[in-house]
Amino acid sequence: MDWTTFLGHQRQRTWFANAIGNNKLASTFLMVGPTGIGKRTFSKLIAKSLLCTQSDPSELSVCNRCETCVQVERQTHPDVLYLARDPEKSVLTIDQLLGSDAARMREGFCYELRIRPYSARRKIAIIDDADTLKEDTANSLLKTLEEPPPGAVIFLLGTSEKRQLSTIRSRSQIVRFSPLSDAHVTELILRHELVGDPSAARELAERSQGSIQYAKELNDPTLLEFRNQIHAFLQQRPMDFIGFTKAIIDHLNQSTPDGQPRRDRLKWCLDEVTDVLRNSLWTQMEIPAQEGSEPASRFAPMKNLSARTLVQLIESTQEARENIQRFIAPAALLEAWAANLCRMARL
Repeated sequence: MDWTTFLGHQRQRTWFANAIGNNKLASTFLMVGPTGIGKRTFSKLIAKSLLCTQSDPSELSVCNRCETCVQVERQTHPDVLYLARDPEKSVLTIDQLLGSDAARMREGFCYELRIRPYSARRKIAIIDDADTLKEDTANSLLKTLEEPPPGAVIFLLGTSEKRQLSTIRSRSQIVRFSPLSDAHVTELILRHELVGDPSAARELAERSQGSIQYAKELNDPTLLEFRNQIHAFLQQRPMDFIGFTKAIIDHLNQSTPDGQPRRDRLKWCLDEVTDVLRNSLWTQMEIPAQEGSEPASRFAPMKNLSARTLVQLIESTQEARENIQRFIAPAALLEAWAANLCRMARL
């Protein structure tokens, strides 16, 4: 991957080019925006641009041929660190940042970042899943963010500023990313060979909300059918609370293994409901859909609900989403949320 094939986010690229060219690059960046829009790839390209041995960093370009570029692309460069939560865990852990109990501060991310660069000009770190940083874990990272090694650059990747602790936000330069355009998602769909027909790619892109990851999910016929099922339940009057809850639980049991993958899929389900509620609110208030979101016309608005009720339903759904990690049994959370949804909507 290089800048010539990277799609979107031109404003952010120009901003970084100016900062590097003027020698005013900060040490820590909080990159926020929806999942699957290129934040991770963008951060990797910045790392390549800063470390490439054949290009001037101020030009924000990469040769993609030198050993450094090849290693960064393969994620094997010793001076570029990658950190993400374990797929079987719900959060980034203190052990990942500071090392195990037996080797505290002698291993882990913070220790590795402070080791002198092996072959490059600086150390660069990309921390994925920043949304999952809890207060105690974030506190173990604060000293590194406040006093990073000379020349070090740290990228924290998240989906929303509101999901970041204030201690992280205050120590970071926030860079906001918007969803990709339908044209860019269409090109990525064809590039990844999700579908072979351009018209089918455009149709899939229009439903993707500007995210190639979401496009990949919707390309799964089973998941698309379930998504449509969620939307159909939300249109029912009166709403079938038992059927709605059972449909989601059955889908979770049949499509995802127990543990964190199932919790992640439940988050996806609640995000789908939030999209319907939000677009129903925009339709009622005659507000254009936000950039990258599906136009309200593609959703059948929920009927007979006031703007105030829709706001309450959105808040309840978001609260349930934030509580998923705190419940041992997500099914119990789901049942309580769905019952509350029906109660507030007086269905």
